[in-house]
Amino acid sequence: MRQLFILIILHGITLHVSAQEVRNKAIEKRAREFHRVMGLEDRGQWKKFVTENYSQALIDKPMKSVVNINSQATATTAENLEEKTGMFQRLHQDFGDSKIVSLKTVDDNLEMILESTKGLKGTFNLKFDKKEPYLIDGIGIDVTSR
Repeated sequence: MRQLFILIILHGITLHVSAQEVRNKAIEKRAREFHRVMGLEDRGQWKKFVTENYSQALIDKPMKSVVNINSQATATTAENLEEKTGMFQRLHQDFGDSKIVSLKTVDDNLEMILESTKGLKGTFNLKFDKKEPYLIDGIGIDVTSR
């Protein structure tokens, strides 16, 4: 009986680790696709990415951005799909030519660090749904110049 109990526990641990590996691979793949699409100049592809890879909650939620340049802050809000697609235009301008420097899971999120040839470094914190298909449910971006 004790051996059966130990086998059940080990099987449960194995399933949890396996599920976590599947999730990590899925979110890493989605983050790499985010980076690839950011490098494109096609607004249609940006919109397609948003509709296929963002959770509906993220699409519906107003996205706020605050830009600090020389201690001057400018805040904007994107409330609809078109404005969120426009975010890719801004990201393309800053990081369209970037390379992924680091990609790692932190808790249930993924941190992707990019460096552009323009001297910008961006830390992208991507939050994902907890269940498959692991859509992007939140995005935080911190940009600094090198």
